[in-house]
Amino acid sequence: KMPLTILLTSAGGGLAPQVIRFIKNSKVYKNTKVYAIDTHLNASGRYYADFFKVVSNGKTKNFINQINKICKKNKINLIIPGSDEDALNLSKNKSKIETKITRIACVSFEVLKILSDKSKTYNYLEKFNIPAPIWYLARNKKELFKYIYKLNIKKKNIVIKPSVSRGGRNVYIISKKIKKEISRNDGREKELNLNILKKKYLKKIKKIFPVIVMEKLYTPCFDFDMLCKDGKLVKGVARRRVNPSVPNDGHVVENRRDIFNIGEKIAKCFNLTWLYDCDFMLDNKQKPKIIEINPRMSGSAAVSVAAGIPLFDDLISIYKKKKIKKSKLINKKIILPSTNLFEIKK
Repeated sequence: KMPLTILLTSAGGGLAPQVIRFIKNSKVYKNTKVYAIDTHLNASGRYYADFFKVVSNGKTKNFINQINKICKKNKINLIIPGSDEDALNLSKNKSKIETKITRIACVSFEVLKILSDKSKTYNYLEKFNIPAPIWYLARNKKELFKYIYKLNIKKKNIVIKPSVSRGGRNVYIISKKIKKEISRNDGREKELNLNILKKKYLKKIKKIFPVIVMEKLYTPCFDFDMLCKDGKLVKGVARRRVNPSVPNDGHVVENRRDIFNIGEKIAKCFNLTWLYDCDFMLDNKQKPKIIEINPRMSGSAAVSVAAGIPLFDDLISIYKKKKIKKSKLINKKIILPSTNLFEIKK
C-alpha cells in the first residue's frame, strides 16, 4: 500500500517537530510520511521528518519550481503551508502544482490576499458586521497623528502596527501611563508613551507605511483554530494564551461560544476550506474582537491536537473526501511546552 505523503513548508517553527510527530503518529492514517522543507539548514523540524530539504524563500519563483520537483519525485498528496509567504505563493500557483494526487491546503489567492492584509481584512469583515476593533489606515506621518488624535479623544490606548506583517513585528502600544518603554516578544512589541514614540521610533514607522492605527484591546489573547470545509466551520478550538505576547508559551483550551460564533461567520464570508488561524482579544466590554486572520494554520495548532482535537487527521480527511468525526468539547484544558531529550532514530 502506498504511503500517504504530506509536504510541510516552513518547518522551522518552534512547534514544527510536534506537528510532524502528530501527523506521523496518527492512529487513523497510519502509513503517513512527512516531507519537510525550510529556508534554514538547521530548521527545528528537520530531524523529525522522513525527508528534509533546504529551499528558496517562499516569495520566489524558484520556490515554486522546487516544490514542483519535490511533489513529482515523491508523489506528494497534500501540501500544508507553514508561513504566510508560502501560502500566498502556493495559492497563486495552484494550477502549476495541483494534480489528481497533489493538493494544497489553502483557498484561492484572491481570498488569501485579503487575509494577509489587515486593512483589507477589516474592511471585508465590516461588510458582514463581524466585530473588528476601531481602526484607521495611516499612509503617512500626517495621517498617523490625525488618527492618534482621533483615538485619544475617544480616550483609547492605541496600537500601531503594519498592515502587512508576520510574527507580530513592529508593534507599538501607546499608553499614557507608561514613563519608560517596555519591550516584549523578543523586542517585536514596544509599549511606550507618545513622546518616546516621536523621539525614537518615528523613522522606523515611516519605513513600514501603511500602518494600522487602532484601539488597544485587552488580554486574554486567544488563538482560534478554524477547520473549515466549503464555507462551514467544522471544528473551532479557542486557545487562551498563557503569555499573551508569546504563542508558544502554552495555552488553556477553552469552550468559547462567542468566539466560535464569529468563526462561523468568517468561514462563511470567505468560503473557507482547510485549516486557518484567527487571533482575538477583548474590548472594554469583554467582547471578543478580531486582531487578524492568518492565511494558513497556526504555528501552535499542535496545541489543539495535544488537547485531543485531531486537526491534522481532519485535514487529511478533507483531502481524502472522508467524513470528519465530531470531537468532544474541551474546556479549561491546559497545554504547556516542555523540553525533552530523546534520540532520533534514522
